[in-house]
Amino acid sequence: EIEAETCFGALRGLETLSQLIRFDFDTETYGVADYDIVDSPRFAHRGLLVDAGRHFEPVRALERLVDSMSYAKLNVLHLHLTEDQSFPAPSRAYPELAAAGAWSASERYAASDVRDLIEFARLRGVRVVPEFDMPGHTSSWRKSHPEIFAA
Repeated sequence: EIEAETCFGALRGLETLSQLIRFDFDTETYGVADYDIVDSPRFAHRGLLVDAGRHFEPVRALERLVDSMSYAKLNVLHLHLTEDQSFPAPSRAYPELAAAGAWSASERYAASDVRDLIEFARLRGVRVVPEFDMPGHTSSWRKSHPEIFAA
């Protein structure tokens, strides 16, 4: 029996249950050991930071990471999207930032990529926190807006 106060607690409980399933090679059956587990997270924020501004990661790699985070009961993916080296983040207001500031045309995210990743993560109990660093970490803007920089 799994008891939880939230759907995310139930999700974590199901993950624990999946980790208790064992295969008996002698009988070729699956079973679950009989345990009473009382568990709760020690910290509300249990996560990882990915610096996609410095080291671009394709969406599929981020999805695999989110799956792994869910297995380990981590709940926050801090996604650092702007950096001096690169600006792979989408912007409706200033699309030229990513167009000129990303490492390459294939190393930038579309708005739909970010939306889809957030939903993918939400369904696994992981919150995505996109970070846009300002006023620091803006050297990549120079490629599309040199007029805002001093010599």
